[in-house]
Amino acid sequence: MTVKKRMAYLFSRLARTILTACRLDLSKDKSSVQQMVKKEGSVEKLERQDTESKPTSHEKEEPAYTFNASVTLNSTSIQVEGDSTLPPAVILYVRLRAYPEDASVPDIKDYRAEPYTKVISEEHMSIQEDGTFKSRGVERPEFQQRYLLELIFAPTRFEESMQQKLVTEGESVEDLPGMIPIDMPTRNEFFDDVVPGYIKHVNIMQYDEPDGNDVSLELVSVES
Repeated sequence: MTVKKRMAYLFSRLARTILTACRLDLSKDKSSVQQMVKKEGSVEKLERQDTESKPTSHEKEEPAYTFNASVTLNSTSIQVEGDSTLPPAVILYVRLRAYPEDASVPDIKDYRAEPYTKVISEEHMSIQEDGTFKSRGVERPEFQQRYLLELIFAPTRFEESMQQKLVTEGESVEDLPGMIPIDMPTRNEFFDDVVPGYIKHVNIMQYDEPDGNDVSLELVSVES
């Protein structure tokens, strides 16, 4: 074999060896890339599943106790009655507050208008053994005035013995789920003006307006 042929032979062997090594490395890299893509896909899928399983902040927390109520308007008297899952002897508070005269009817009906802070009429109702409650009659002072009637469960205002009936041992009524802040101004320095609780309300319109007299209305939950 001549020197030229030998050189050509050696060069071709060397070239094939280099190409083979490159193919092996590329194949190995390709496999690694495929594995990486698969792994990243799995991680992404797991993260998506984890995100989907978490509750969103917009989900409303279910209350520990519920109550339903309606009001019946009859001239100067407002009758409140309903039923509840609360234990017997628990107290529900009813208050009546007037809307400003310049509050528009649409704003009142959509509960966008704010009533005055002053309470016009009020009453406390006790839950009976069968879970029902009924007022003696909340006074309606003026026919030509629009009011907001509110029914409130405020457990932090109860005596300690009553609070313990609402929770299990070691728990606090402040931790009951589904409660919202409620403005309840008081002159008692030992009470806060804003308390946690459940509240429902309904509008009482003027005597000669729809929903103003000789009608029964359902109270609705207050949005937090």
